[in-house]
Amino acid sequence: MTNSYVLREATLSDAEAICALERSSDPHPWSDSLIREALQSRQNWVLACTERPHLVGWLTASVLFDQSELELVVTDASRRRQGLGKRLLRQWLAWAREQECVEGLLEVRESNQGAIALYQQFGFEQVGSRKNYYPLAGGGHEHAVLMTCKLKEER
Repeated sequence: MTNSYVLREATLSDAEAICALERSSDPHPWSDSLIREALQSRQNWVLACTERPHLVGWLTASVLFDQSELELVVTDASRRRQGLGKRLLRQWLAWAREQECVEGLLEVRESNQGAIALYQQFGFEQVGSRKNYYPLAGGGHEHAVLMTCKLKEER
């Protein structure tokens, strides 16, 4: 049986499900309070499975002047490599263009090669790094890769 998904704007009523998704999918999840704050102050979308209704993806992004930053994207760990992240990214970038943003920004763990490859498919290029930015489960830290993408020509 093939699952189908609904992509929609997230609301504060999605907070509990997003928190559960984030805790189950990320070894260093955002706190529940940070997720609730993001739902109130940023642009958010969720992907929901229609057969057995539950959230399988969430993306939150912000805009500052003519730039939009991907703050966090998370997909259900058991459903990765099925195009869910692509759907969320397409939605974010289309929305950012509607907001007349000229650039998309993000950062990603340097070990997350799958995500880096996905971002590159959307035209993102590495522009820098933050040394020892993300904590590692066994102690220590890893670098963050900073990436940008032109959304339209600057005026």
